[in-house]
Amino acid sequence: MLFENKNVHYPPRLFEAKRLGLFGKGLQQSKKHNQSGRSMIEMLGVLAIVGVLSAGGIAGYSMAMQNYKTNQLIDKMQMIATRVRTTYKGDYSGLNKDKMISSGKLSESDFKNPFGGNMLVVNSSNVGEFWVKTGEYNLPLETCIDILTTDWGGQVHRFQVYNSSGDIVGSSASSPVALDAATTACSGGDKMVQLRFN
Repeated sequence: MLFENKNVHYPPRLFEAKRLGLFGKGLQQSKKHNQSGRSMIEMLGVLAIVGVLSAGGIAGYSMAMQNYKTNQLIDKMQMIATRVRTTYKGDYSGLNKDKMISSGKLSESDFKNPFGGNMLVVNSSNVGEFWVKTGEYNLPLETCIDILTTDWGGQVHRFQVYNSSGDIVGSSASSPVALDAATTACSGGDKMVQLRFN
């Protein structure tokens, strides 16, 4: 307050001290120190909240992407089966993936497994039936279970689940497969599934 009055003439030393801001400097530094301490704590709190939200968002995004790929895979398997049926009309002895592509009935991208690799379609030893295979041994547990527990409307006569060694770890003639049986067959992940269509 003393130096607020502009009509007062200060001695040169006091005027210079006021101009340089030397009065109350210790108090100003103390306030700044306290404010920066609060800001750091607030910043750490904000970072912690952002970290928790980011982790939850990444997990949710990952699950959504897996569900999307699973639905895409099931749709592709159904589409392949439908095109094979309409093209070969019950005589699948000459069934071949390359022939389906070269005839324009299916494209190379129709056989792309969303989880990686290519799906396959082959004729069955049973007359009037064929297999659609997911291809690579890379299906996550939930995707494998979803394929087995899907109701294929009586078009699928057998499911087979293979592990990465090529061993059959699950097989069923009923559709859809019961959840506990599907979980047992698919446990461990990294499976390949083939469906036998008529």
